[in-house]
Amino acid sequence: MMKNQSLHDALSLMSAHLETTFEKGAGKIKNPEELKTKYNLSVPQEGRSREELLSDMQAYLSETTNTLSPKFQNQLFSGIQPYALAGDWLSSLTNTTMATYEVSPMATVLERELINHMIKKVGWITGDGIMVTGGSNANLVGMILARNNLYPESKIEGAPSGLVIFVSEEAHYSFDKASNITGLGSANVRKVPSDRFGRMKTDALRDMIKLSLKKGEKPFFVAATAGTTVLGAYDPLDEISQICKENKLWFHVDGAWGASVLVSQKHRSLMKGIEKADSLAWDTHKMMGTGVISSFFLTNQKDSLRKSHDGGGNNYIFHESDSASWDSGPSSLQCGRRNDALKVWLAWRSLGDAGFEKIIDLHFENATIARNLISQNSLLELLYEPEMLNICFVFKAMKNSNQIQKEIRKRLLAEGQFYVNISTREDQTFFRLITTNSLLQKRHLEELFGRIIQIGQNLTKDNL
Repeated sequence: MMKNQSLHDALSLMSAHLETTFEKGAGKIKNPEELKTKYNLSVPQEGRSREELLSDMQAYLSETTNTLSPKFQNQLFSGIQPYALAGDWLSSLTNTTMATYEVSPMATVLERELINHMIKKVGWITGDGIMVTGGSNANLVGMILARNNLYPESKIEGAPSGLVIFVSEEAHYSFDKASNITGLGSANVRKVPSDRFGRMKTDALRDMIKLSLKKGEKPFFVAATAGTTVLGAYDPLDEISQICKENKLWFHVDGAWGASVLVSQKHRSLMKGIEKADSLAWDTHKMMGTGVISSFFLTNQKDSLRKSHDGGGNNYIFHESDSASWDSGPSSLQCGRRNDALKVWLAWRSLGDAGFEKIIDLHFENATIARNLISQNSLLELLYEPEMLNICFVFKAMKNSNQIQKEIRKRLLAEGQFYVNISTREDQTFFRLITTNSLLQKRHLEELFGRIIQIGQNLTKDNL
């Protein structure tokens, strides 16, 4: 039987952690051998005492990157909404699965409510959707659904040969992984050139589709990106949708990063044309802070997921009943599936559309502040005008610039205050700052840029 004291210990520890973590730095990184030396992490033959387990939990918190801090600007997520955290704890406490309505009645209805609300945000009259294990999985589902929709015999007989898909050269690497899982093969993932700002070139897409058809291939799927990983670019959805319509291709949009602008009247124009897409990947854990993982796959094709993915389980789990149509298992690639809907629903209930709109707008305001601070400093250089929350810049160096950017970041991480990522594009290495923490303030940005300049100046003095 579970001991209540262990839960009291854990809750007290988490509560104390939350009291201070938001103003702390992102934390220092120890290498694996340091962690193994400092802590006994082996699985024991006999269970450990309450005191030892409390120490274990404290060790975990102290050595884990502090993603709640506004100084964590490394990934496309940072921070968490309080009610999302509460929902995550409740999901763990109830420990249910989303496979059938009878096991997760409340969670099933909540997930359906969320999906219907998001479908309206996209601009579709009707549709279908499911929560998945991340944006990568949402892109995989999009490929499978497109294939099974255009080539329904694939589900039974296997996919026909010659299938190809088109994505931007700036698209997420998950499409290459999906090509492996589906048997498509990475050679049949055609990378469409992008412009200097990371947006897909539609003329190139049109030409590549024509060439593919001329070669006797079977193009069936185009994925646009709404918020590229490095530059935060939005592909021209309107133009791409027209090309897909002309060639009868499935139009998917990877909006894992950028689709959350749909809740902002000020910024939703970045997604102009999204209502013409056939499917969409949308991660609310990124811009909306609902906690990893909060990923959705949405489509304008009503009841299409069950038709595409259903198969098996009727003899032991999916029974005939009045609520059988509510079972989400047949629509999912998973059987066991965690209730991730609760944290998103509670966060959305607590803030409403209006509250989330303010948060999205705040992120963009912070991006503008960061952009201006960089532009006003003679020792920093803004490389690309930001379209959203990705701020790409360098410390100005007369020589060995790429090496210096990497060394600055290495020293920042060693200090344990700021986490900010670097990227390389067109043989140039640069910082990629993400402004997606609701607690981020101008003072945090000023401190970061000041420290980057200090380290950079010291490195140039050392003739690095």
